[in-house]
Amino acid sequence: MIFNFFKKTGLQLSDLSKPFVQWLAVIFLPCFFTLGCGSDNEIPGAANPGDKDPLANGTSVFFVQRALPTDEMGALREDQLSNPTEFIGNGRLFMKIQAHQEAEEIIISDRVYSGNYDVRDIDVSHEGRYVLFSMRAPQLADTEEENQPSWNIWEYDTRDDTLRQVISDPLLAEKGHDIMARYLPGTEGDIVFASTRQQKSRAILLDEGKSGFTAQEETLQGPTLNLHVMSRSGSDIAQITFNMSHDTFPTVVSDGSIIYSRWDRFTHNNFNLYQINPDGTNNRLIYGHHSHNTGANNSEFQFVKPSFTPDGELFVLARPFSTSRYGGDFITIDVDNYIDNTQPVPLSNGSGPAQASITHSSVETDTNLSPGGYYAAYFALRDGTDRVLTSWSQCLVRIGANTLPCSDDNLNNPQARTVDPSYGIWVMNPVENTQIPIMSPEPGFIYTDIMLAAEREYPDLYASALDGKADAATLTNMRSASVEEAILHIRSVYDLDGEIDLDFDGDTSDHTATDYANLSNPTTTTADQRPARFLKVVKGVPEPDGDVKTPAAGSFGVAGAQRMKEIIGYAPIEPDGSVKVRVPANIPFMISVTDRYGKRLTPRHQNWITLAPGEVMECNGCHRRDSENPHGRLDAQIDSINPGQPVGFPYAGADPALVSPYLNGTMAETKAFELEQGTANDIARMKLSQNLIYDDYWDPVVTAPDLAEFPLRYQDMPSFADLASEPGTNCEPWNGRCRIRIHYEDHIQPLWEYDRSTAPQINASDGQPATCVRCHSRTDAASMPQIPAGQLELTGEVDGNNGVQNRSYVDLFFDDVELVDDGMGGVTDCTVEVPAVDADGNPILDAMGNPTTVFVLCDPTETASMSANGAFASRFFDVFAAGGSHQDYLTADELRLIAEWLDIGGQYYNDHFAAPDN
Repeated sequence: MIFNFFKKTGLQLSDLSKPFVQWLAVIFLPCFFTLGCGSDNEIPGAANPGDKDPLANGTSVFFVQRALPTDEMGALREDQLSNPTEFIGNGRLFMKIQAHQEAEEIIISDRVYSGNYDVRDIDVSHEGRYVLFSMRAPQLADTEEENQPSWNIWEYDTRDDTLRQVISDPLLAEKGHDIMARYLPGTEGDIVFASTRQQKSRAILLDEGKSGFTAQEETLQGPTLNLHVMSRSGSDIAQITFNMSHDTFPTVVSDGSIIYSRWDRFTHNNFNLYQINPDGTNNRLIYGHHSHNTGANNSEFQFVKPSFTPDGELFVLARPFSTSRYGGDFITIDVDNYIDNTQPVPLSNGSGPAQASITHSSVETDTNLSPGGYYAAYFALRDGTDRVLTSWSQCLVRIGANTLPCSDDNLNNPQARTVDPSYGIWVMNPVENTQIPIMSPEPGFIYTDIMLAAEREYPDLYASALDGKADAATLTNMRSASVEEAILHIRSVYDLDGEIDLDFDGDTSDHTATDYANLSNPTTTTADQRPARFLKVVKGVPEPDGDVKTPAAGSFGVAGAQRMKEIIGYAPIEPDGSVKVRVPANIPFMISVTDRYGKRLTPRHQNWITLAPGEVMECNGCHRRDSENPHGRLDAQIDSINPGQPVGFPYAGADPALVSPYLNGTMAETKAFELEQGTANDIARMKLSQNLIYDDYWDPVVTAPDLAEFPLRYQDMPSFADLASEPGTNCEPWNGRCRIRIHYEDHIQPLWEYDRSTAPQINASDGQPATCVRCHSRTDAASMPQIPAGQLELTGEVDGNNGVQNRSYVDLFFDDVELVDDGMGGVTDCTVEVPAVDADGNPILDAMGNPTTVFVLCDPTETASMSANGAFASRFFDVFAAGGSHQDYLTADELRLIAEWLDIGGQYYNDHFAAPDN
């Protein structure tokens, strides 16, 4: 077999130094003299003599070999975790009838395709009979990616030696890329897999009045992968995750739930570990948000390919987001006691680290070369030994004509050159520090998946249980196909990482309470004296492929990473800071806390929450953006600052008739329970609203008239009838398909053009319309030139720089130069005369040899009045505040519209299909 290595690698003994030849001897020669290569039927070192060795008793090994992708010059391309559906080519599913280098190899996938096709991902059923894998047919010449054959899931039956495509209908199979399939427990053998088919998301888009397109992930490189489940026959396909970027690499836990790697692109652009039930409930972060810079020298890696050791310990492949080495290190993670490497969950006294290498090698992710080599696949044998099957590439460098291992001396040699990885399959025993080859390293190829077709322990069959302190009628209604809603319950928005926070904006002048008990008492603290009034729910807008719709440049405005957003609605926050409200199921949403005027008080949540129909999510409170305290992992939350009340007890200072129906019940839970006991068809119970409406439900004696109801409604805006479209659809009355879409041109620009002549503070004695544009334009009501008031133009003419945005939008968001009288009866941008110079900075002379001059724009002196960071970051509102120069020029309803639009990013459009084409 040592000679096979040279045959496959193309190396000659003359190419290798003496140390490297010695290394080969250490690796290969034990195969000729030990019993660990499959030459005996007993497990080496087994506790019970005579135990059968799965590597020697004819148990088949399955593995995937794929080509390492290269560019047009033959150099290796980096492997990107963001592009898992890429066709690399020359992938094959192999079966070895025995884990021995000389055992026969059968290429199973060649029975379906020939030529340059591709294969990835394998899973063996728990009884060891069936093998799942994904395969992609050869690519079509001169054909766009979206019209190429997709990845499909196949199953091989080892007993009958048959092969079948799981989704047999060819049209249905090609509706998306299906990869990373895993068997779920149960006699029916259901399957969980990652897919771009987005079965439910596309149906929801149709309900929203859009085309049922395939959404792109948040960097727009390709379609989004979400987790789906289906039956063994390929029917009953159901989408269970709804991330805006990829959900990948599912693996089944012993309790029947699923751990997977989620690309949290919207936050820190990392792959973290999440857990979910097969029915889509209880989807939550379990590990890794603050643990990515924990590699060698604080280098970055991601957590992918989760799996389990025979004793149930979780391990993952820790590798860079992008790498030309195509591997990394396999590490174990103590997820039972840690949510991050050094952050234990409550009731755990450890200090970490939670992570440990399972390979016992010096694998590093901080450089292009790792002394311990690189691992791509890892399968732990369940035979009572420490042996594993692994795909491993030795780290090699070339110095002159010699290929040498990556020793310190060789790595520090200035003449050392990188050698491309060369992966082989090995039987390794990390404890005994031995390794034996099964497949010799082959340059240009990688073994990405390895599994032994042996029986293993069955996980438990997960039993769905939706329970959440809601009456049966409510839960039945939420689960219905026509509704599909869930419940979000937050114990207190004043809970910040387990500590009381009463000053969201650092301004204590907007409330009087000095402690939580005082704040939550409706008799001592009125609603106006509490800083938090509403919870806002915001949905991400899926983006179509450019062939479906490419909005013109400028359509997103200044939103940046926020892209387009839709507001789902608002819920009142109770005196103790609690909220319990119905929200749409099966969509990605985030939340914000606002004041009474709808202005966001907290940083944007920046993490997508998704709930299944009928699910009730329990959350203690809020968290600091960079806090390492457990958040999002519901079984690891810090105790809430809100103890609630025992069953049958009222709340301090509240109506004594309102008593807690639950142990530790919050005010929001009590209010929801009371409403549910009312009219059976009460559609308003626990419902969001498109309007900001607060009812003083708790104060036994309402003393301030405004507390009876403080409404801010779109329909109360004086300009409402002039809007090109209403901001919301399905929102009055509210249902789970409510989408509040705010477009600048349709909803904000009309505010500047509305005639306010009847407003008492407006002086329009000349009979001309008293609009904002009247003063904020370059011409007055008589069409005579004027300097715009405050150097701010609010006209609706299209700005010439981008051809999409109105002049007013540009002036509001960008610093500008001063406007001046041009001396000829007009208004122009300020310019200044400066010496003319060439590209090298030398003066440009005229024909007489004299220096010439040019006029250039003055430096900007007029600062932007609006910010995409939100309403509180925008000085725009200062002039409308009490005592401001424009007090009462805009109504509270209009200012609310502007504030909520800024808080979601200040986009020009919030619907791709409302924007003009590119």
